[in-house]
Amino acid sequence: MVRIGIVGATGYSGQELVRYLLRHPHVQISYLASRRLEKPVSFSKMFPEWSGKVHLQCRPFKIQDAIRYCDVIFLALPHAVAMSLTPAFVKAGKYVIDLSGDYRLKSASGFAKAYQMRHADPKGLANAVYGLTELYREQIRKTKVVANPGCYSTASILAAAPLVKRRIVEPAGLIIDAKSGVTGAGKSLKEELLFTEMNEELRAYKPNDHQHMPEIDQALRQWGGRSLRCAFVPHLVPMNRGIFATVYLRLTRRVNEKQMQRWYEEFYKGSGFVRVLPAPSLPKTGRVAYTNDCEIAVRAAQGGRLAIVMATIDNLGKGAAGQAVQNMNVMMGFDEEAGLQ
Repeated sequence: MVRIGIVGATGYSGQELVRYLLRHPHVQISYLASRRLEKPVSFSKMFPEWSGKVHLQCRPFKIQDAIRYCDVIFLALPHAVAMSLTPAFVKAGKYVIDLSGDYRLKSASGFAKAYQMRHADPKGLANAVYGLTELYREQIRKTKVVANPGCYSTASILAAAPLVKRRIVEPAGLIIDAKSGVTGAGKSLKEELLFTEMNEELRAYKPNDHQHMPEIDQALRQWGGRSLRCAFVPHLVPMNRGIFATVYLRLTRRVNEKQMQRWYEEFYKGSGFVRVLPAPSLPKTGRVAYTNDCEIAVRAAQGGRLAIVMATIDNLGKGAAGQAVQNMNVMMGFDEEAGLQ
């Protein structure tokens, strides 16, 4: 059995990792830690839903303990923390899956621009593999450090990649309108995320300035062979979990809807977590909640010169913990769907 550690186990993504890994046939959770704790606390006492299922204490994080007790370490931590820890884990021969943004961008200058800080591990940044499994599966098999993608990025890139790869998207022809449940903002107490502030309200935030934009640009540039100028507007909606991304792609030539449908079905053939829906079906966040699934639907507009691609995921599933487990499965040579069915 592979020994698993979760650092940041008390957050939303950390708890979701526990849910997936408990039912995994090839791993054992051996270490749970939180940087917020001052002394060990029974995990099931903190979260009674795990009574009788999780018998570990959640410990104050110590890097020596994580190295001692784990083969694979999931870092479910805020931005700027993982990059100070990962070099020691790599030196100790551990596998690391980082759920923050610390290793998603390939250049230190790009990271500094996106996150307004210097990167503490530029060598590791260059060597980490971007963990969008359906697109980078072969690279993930060979790495010790995976940068789990952002939730908006996962839905948006999966929606756009098949058309971008065919190099028929105009350079300035990409617009992303995406909506997220409130858990995507994390567990920290913020006034604007209180129930009375969010209920019965839909709001945009960080228009064309969100930290997920550079990783969307990076992945699509790699797949399309050139830069695309992307406009991206994220929104918060009053629900707990879910991402709904509508991606508009202006095309350089006319393409009918049936052809686009075939392209998407071919692109994701063999990817068990991506469902390309047949017309007239449309994605729903409720169908992908608590799963690692992504639903995609494709439509043509304006005489076939505009593609409208809709994608839904669970921001805590395919957008975080589920995809992290999927990446671990690929890294360790397990069945890709182990623990995720």
